[in-house]
Amino acid sequence: MSLLSCHNVDVGIAGIKVAKNLDIELKAGEFWGLLGPNGVGKTTLLKCLAGLIAPAGGAILVDGQDIAHMSRRKVAKKLGMLQQHTVYLFDSSALEIALTGRHPHLRSWDRESAADVRLAESALEAVDLRGFAERGVTSLSGGEARRLAFAALLVQDPQILLLDEPTNHLDLRHQLRIMAATSNLASLERRAVIAALHDINLTVRYCSHVLMLLGDGLWHAGPTTEVLNAEALERLFGCEVETAQTVSGPKYYPSDAAAS
Repeated sequence: MSLLSCHNVDVGIAGIKVAKNLDIELKAGEFWGLLGPNGVGKTTLLKCLAGLIAPAGGAILVDGQDIAHMSRRKVAKKLGMLQQHTVYLFDSSALEIALTGRHPHLRSWDRESAADVRLAESALEAVDLRGFAERGVTSLSGGEARRLAFAALLVQDPQILLLDEPTNHLDLRHQLRIMAATSNLASLERRAVIAALHDINLTVRYCSHVLMLLGDGLWHAGPTTEVLNAEALERLFGCEVETAQTVSGPKYYPSDAAAS
């Protein structure tokens, strides 16, 4: 079942062509990695998929409905986005921030229920923030703030997750924890995920599919095992890439020549 689909979608910003005639389907159970060099438009594309930016052409469907004709509340019940940067300006508690994920599901005069609070506490524990419920968010480190933003997304409970650099500011252990949790959301809970990533080997390890933005509106997409290889990465990033074969599959690294 397709949860999010693009039909001949054109995306651009400030004269830059991000994608031309983008035609992809994100189905339940799929975890897509969005790859491309800095400035190619990964964040712009994710915002377009979320309905925050209108495409220049084509249609984006959420669960079969044109996102352009859906209310923001209805979109938020089905689709959640983790923004690239996490900044908290007001010193709310971590629990209060996590509970903001329930807002799309509450009427304007409703308050969070005990079940909502339990869900938020469970999400904090899932991102290794157990004991942080009363902690002021302005005192959090960059990695802790990032994990809290992911917890709020878990509390929102969307079927479609758009993640802009979800491992940003995270140490190695928490990178793996977040990526594994996201993979489980897709494979075990049958959600659809697309995440902008910079770590190629995390993409290889966790993503079932890849969408590569090549620049000037060009793109290439498909199952990770079919489309992601050294040749494709060299075209994508414009540098030589070496392959190392390991017991868990191929790993990719820039060659020494890439630095010259």
